[in-house]
Amino acid sequence: MSDLRRRALGGGKTPSKRSTSKAGSKSTSKAGSKATSAAASRHGTDDEAAWDSDGSVWRYITATTIPEDLEPPRIPGLLLLTDDLSYSFGSMGEEVRNLEDVPHTSSWQEDLADRIVRITDKDMRKKLATGGLEEALTAYNRHLQSRFSGAELEGKTTSIIDALSRSIRAGKTDKETTLACQAMVLTLITDNECTTFGDFNIPLQRLITDHESLVVKTAAIHALGALAFFTEPGTEDIEGIMDFFHEIVENDGHTIGAGDDPATVAAAIEEWGLLLTHIDDAEDVTDRSAEAFVEQLESTEIEVQVASGEVIALLVEKAHRDANSDDEESDDQVSGDEYPSGFIITRPDTDSHGPIQKYTVYRNQPRLKQMLTDLSRSSTKSVSKKNRRTQHATFANVLHTVNYPLHGPNYSRALDLDGREQGSRLEVKVGRKGVVKLNSWWKLIRWNALRRFLGGGILVHWQENPLIFHSLPLIMDTPASHKKSSGRIDRMTLSPYD
Repeated sequence: MSDLRRRALGGGKTPSKRSTSKAGSKSTSKAGSKATSAAASRHGTDDEAAWDSDGSVWRYITATTIPEDLEPPRIPGLLLLTDDLSYSFGSMGEEVRNLEDVPHTSSWQEDLADRIVRITDKDMRKKLATGGLEEALTAYNRHLQSRFSGAELEGKTTSIIDALSRSIRAGKTDKETTLACQAMVLTLITDNECTTFGDFNIPLQRLITDHESLVVKTAAIHALGALAFFTEPGTEDIEGIMDFFHEIVENDGHTIGAGDDPATVAAAIEEWGLLLTHIDDAEDVTDRSAEAFVEQLESTEIEVQVASGEVIALLVEKAHRDANSDDEESDDQVSGDEYPSGFIITRPDTDSHGPIQKYTVYRNQPRLKQMLTDLSRSSTKSVSKKNRRTQHATFANVLHTVNYPLHGPNYSRALDLDGREQGSRLEVKVGRKGVVKLNSWWKLIRWNALRRFLGGGILVHWQENPLIFHSLPLIMDTPASHKKSSGRIDRMTLSPYD
């Protein structure tokens, strides 16, 4: 068994009072020194903000990074949308935490245009120092995250993609390569026709396999997942990328020179799950991959555990269908709602017949349920209280889905005033316009992926960018109707493109 899964949860010696006292004194002294320093001296530049001192780019950040008017509500058990673990693919330190700092004035178009020139013009790139190109990429990414800039990129994406390709293949620094991976994804999100799957598939796989930096490997994994998701290649190509990610997970990163690195393994699990939402018939990929994700539940790294748990829940959801649906109907006809094909729409479990299992996800169900139960109740002191709360909430939800396959995340069986089960209560506030429900696992996994790609700008893109809306066509409930005492909700489809 690998080190990543072999570490005992209760391992390690209990620190003595003396060592604890020293550690506490040291941390207090450090905090006090920072607090007394001048505020201006602690405020990082754009360049500093783009690259955390510990190199942990595109890692997890808290929900407080989202601008106040975009922040989702805090709901108990709100998986990956609470303070515990919220994802941001584009989190380059403080620039996502301060998306609101991007100037929202008439001059932002000029600033974006200037950054594009710095990135694409060969003579300009030669004149710029390494830090200058990195700064231009950082600003470019911030602009594309914080607003939909399709009009501003019109006619320029070919030269942008060519320039980013040079940085991805032969970046002078790890930071430049990582920023270029992010910029490629954001450009693709802004202009879906700017590149094809074949343009970056092989270069990104080589980057993942051959690059020495674990940070670059992680960024390239996320970029490859986004490329396959948004360019929508054939099923064979998608399954090929999923097999590539599965091999990383199954071997704990050793196949790409990232042995037991939790960020790399978690990234591969997350992107595998995202691509699974594109697969209509998942029986074959489930049969050859489920065991690896169950094994990763034994990891002591919370991000690996949570990512694996969500994928397992998605596998269970896709392996079942509503008993009331016509046996001859395809999955995309199960509901009259306009959702992508191949997805199960969560309904209250009030029918006389339970869901129909189309195929087996994992043969040793008692073992799986026991593992999920243990994780949902773990009280190991070596796990922080925050991570333990996330662990308990996540795996209680996953276990519930294993027992009730068509129940989505944060499901409640309590009855409303009409005598119907409340169902999945996972909600995200859309500014002052209303709330949207993530009432199935495919929706939650896609939402988390979009959060990784777009950071705090996800709701702006979801409302203004056709590509993002159609990749997650949620239903929005108006605030007034949402508060009706009758429990009935008047719903409207939020789509400015219909």
